[in-house]
Amino acid sequence: MKKLLALLIGTVSTLAIAAAPEFKNVPAPLQKSLSHHGLKTAQLDNGVLRLQMDKPEVSELVYTTFIYHGICAEQWRSPERFTGVNLARVELLNTNATQGYAFDARGDVCVQMGQMGKNYRTFINQYTVKCEGGTCPRP
Repeated sequence: MKKLLALLIGTVSTLAIAAAPEFKNVPAPLQKSLSHHGLKTAQLDNGVLRLQMDKPEVSELVYTTFIYHGICAEQWRSPERFTGVNLARVELLNTNATQGYAFDARGDVCVQMGQMGKNYRTFINQYTVKCEGGTCPRP
């Protein structure tokens, strides 16, 4: 029984390590907020956070939910952790980086979204462009 338990623990640990996204230049506050969203990779360069999900297609629902919970809600809960991150843009792409969406996160966009009475999907769509062919146009 002890051997079976040890084998099970080892297997779960290996799967947890394999499922963890690969972070490049992503500060610790962002790593924590991004670690539970099914991401393969996350890279931050000059204020642009480029993310790849482990999905063949990123739907609009998945994208808006991710922006709301993975980016903005974390900033509302712990604004001090995000001080100095200077996040300007979030690009969320599919497994092959051929399709997805980009969110303009400059200024106080997340703060505005958190105000009472805002429809977050409509609000996010105002700051979103669709990415195709591996590129995301600038807003």
